[in-house]
Amino acid sequence: MEWSWTVFLIALPISIVFSMFSRGAMNSQNVEKYGEEADYEANPRMAIFGSIAGGTFWAAVITVIIGIL
Repeated sequence: MEWSWTVFLIALPISIVFSMFSRGAMNSQNVEKYGEEADYEANPRMAIFGSIAGGTFWAAVITVIIGIL
């Protein structure tokens, strides 16, 4: 397995964008389930941090899978 920073840095912004879209799509369900505190507009720092963390995780997974192949 070989780690490729090029693959990681290409996958990273794509993964972050998909993470933001999925977070936005789930927002109404989260507000319904957990209340107004779960609204990403009420707590934007956690929404941004969660999107970056999730995007970084998936970019790393994609990079490892491509490295194995």
